[in-house]
Amino acid sequence: MLALFVPVALTAEVDLLTYGAGAVVVRASKEAEAFGQIALDGSDQTLGIGIPRREPLPLSVVVELPAPSVLRTFEVPAFDDYGTRHGRHVKTVVVEGSTEGPERGFAPLVTLAIRQGVEGPQRFPVTDPRSVRWVRLTAVDTHTPAEQDFRPHVFTDISAMGDQEEPAGKGFSGRWRYRRTGLNDTPGVSRIELHRDGDRIVGCEEVGGRRRVVEGEVEGGLARLSRIEADGRRSRLTAVVTSEGELAGVDLGGPPRGFWAGPDTSGGEDLCPLAPDVDPAQQALAAGQEVVLYGIRFDVDSDRLRAEAGPTLERLKGALEKLPELKVAIEGHTDADASDAHNLDLSRRRAEAVVVWLAERGIARDRLEPVGRGEAEPIADNATSAGRALNRRVEIVPR
Repeated sequence: MLALFVPVALTAEVDLLTYGAGAVVVRASKEAEAFGQIALDGSDQTLGIGIPRREPLPLSVVVELPAPSVLRTFEVPAFDDYGTRHGRHVKTVVVEGSTEGPERGFAPLVTLAIRQGVEGPQRFPVTDPRSVRWVRLTAVDTHTPAEQDFRPHVFTDISAMGDQEEPAGKGFSGRWRYRRTGLNDTPGVSRIELHRDGDRIVGCEEVGGRRRVVEGEVEGGLARLSRIEADGRRSRLTAVVTSEGELAGVDLGGPPRGFWAGPDTSGGEDLCPLAPDVDPAQQALAAGQEVVLYGIRFDVDSDRLRAEAGPTLERLKGALEKLPELKVAIEGHTDADASDAHNLDLSRRRAEAVVVWLAERGIARDRLEPVGRGEAEPIADNATSAGRALNRRVEIVPR
């Protein structure tokens, strides 16, 4: 069985149970939605997940992973004083897995018996790891009985490490209608339409009667998207297409918030007249706007370009060939996981690697300036896994 799986990371464990890795909640009651969002946000901050009087435990959510995965170890981060002092942190989480679907075939994987007041993360190995696609998390009880404390339950985060097949990254062409979000859900108002061409995505979003452009790339089976306002301001989304055809992920336009959008079968006119062969990167560069690229991928903690970076690099080369007078800065950006000095050096070397690749293929070197920005210019919150994934990027800036 293990031969079917490939490690997601080359030198470090990767948390597969986060929005940033393509995990999404596909089943949750209204009362359990906060529990699912906190469990997947990749942040170790302790937050409230409900008031026992209205939202008693147990609370369950079902998470879909982007590909079959063997989960070997679960981890809960250290509590802060807020959770530990009041004894209201969730005490027991039952973890089950399924290969059959989000509503059937679940069998136990591990029970997280979370201790109170422990320094450092608590790890829970799976004694009989097996391939799963859906994970059900059930918060069973807290350290303080509900009848003694009517304040919110609190929770930090759950990580899951193991091996995962390469996500297929299917879909990303279609039209969806938002649901279970803070957006206006009036029929025909809160919708998103995407057109995919290779690893590039272009489209439009309509919310409250206002339309805006959406563009991005498919990276490792996930869509890294930017919504662009008329004044050029951008906000970020990370999304997958689930096994049931939903567009789901995390909206990083403000505090990280999960979103779900079901297929829009209402018909009617297209949201935007964008064709799949439109190259938004070339258009943006011609208009003097920077371009964010996620498809330029590197080995972990390295400036070595990975093979899957080829298509995005080829598109960048094509755009520069069609704009022969344009000079650009190639900017490398990292998340905040390492030291400032390390990240600055890594980002410089990665930017230089892109410049070398382009120069070797005919783009004049004097048109290309490698710039390392390190972690200094985040475009999303480094406190969450999805935010860190969006901060690891290459930007092309016209000079």
